[in-house]
Amino acid sequence: MIDLIGKAAMLEMLAEESAELTHAALKLARKYRGENPTPKSEMECIDSLTEETADVLLILDQLSSIISDERVRAIKAQKLVRWKIRMGGD
Repeated sequence: MIDLIGKAAMLEMLAEESAELTHAALKLARKYRGENPTPKSEMECIDSLTEETADVLLILDQLSSIISDERVRAIKAQKLVRWKIRMGGD
């Protein structure tokens, strides 16, 4: 796909789909909190979150020519350690 539309267009798609994922996450959080209610059911919210996650992951897979999987794994490992420390874990 990236060969067809180019890196810039793929990055624009990532930004758009990331915004949609953000929106879905916020809507599900509102549903869980019961604040600022949404007419969607919890399952509809989860379905939206799942679909938007798939969209973002699909685009990230396409960007593998500019994003190093190994580097991403290393950064994730570092951040997981930091999260655990911040949460009072080992």
